[in-house]
Amino acid sequence: MRRDGSSLSDIARRLGVTRQAVSKAMRGVDGKVSGALEAAAEAAKIEARHVDPRMGVLLGYSHEAKERVVVTLSTRHGVQIWHHYAGRCGGCELLDRCMRVILDEAEERGVSLTEEERAGHPAEIARAVFSKVIPGLEP
Repeated sequence: MRRDGSSLSDIARRLGVTRQAVSKAMRGVDGKVSGALEAAAEAAKIEARHVDPRMGVLLGYSHEAKERVVVTLSTRHGVQIWHHYAGRCGGCELLDRCMRVILDEAEERGVSLTEEERAGHPAEIARAVFSKVIPGLEP
């Protein structure tokens, strides 16, 4: 509910609880989401540079690959790691899976994509999605 822009008061009203109860629960959720994102980044040797638990994203940098990386946590796909890949995905056997996952990631975060953006390969779509989710990130 929070990702759709609902205020704490709106959420509390819908759930029949106090705003303070929602606030306390959200702080707990934010801590768990941040922890999961940071643990995934650490396991993948990614330096965390920005974490947004509300959107379930972590922007980091891989010193091994020498590129920026986005780590996501979603209800449909769990933890995913997206490298800022500039190549083409056409020959990859994971193309269909990556396409499905990145479109789901966009939908879960309320990101609208143009037809032109949706026609790209998954790496291009990922750059478009995350540039709309992470402030100041260029595609």
